[in-house]
Amino acid sequence: MTAAATALRAALLLSACALAQAASAACYFVYAPDNELIYRSNRAPVDLSLPLHLTVPRLAPGATMVFSLDEFNCATEVNLIAERAQLAQARTERQRRAREEQRF
Repeated sequence: MTAAATALRAALLLSACALAQAASAACYFVYAPDNELIYRSNRAPVDLSLPLHLTVPRLAPGATMVFSLDEFNCATEVNLIAERAQLAQARTERQRRAREEQRF
């Protein structure tokens, strides 16, 4: 292999690495189906090694996730996902208790 070919290979490898770095998101937004912002953070709310169409709906049915390279909007984190899950669990528990009380 010639020195020019080696240099070209090294340049291609460096540019590929640079592009891979640029593709990483700096801020993650998750919107509910009614376009309400339910998550904003510089930490991904899902495992990004898995397909998003499998993981994002687990956050909230019909949710949409958007990435941004701009970190400015991530200064204040928003996480309503956990709060909504707790509310749903409490609602389910209340309904279960009400059904049990009606039986007796």
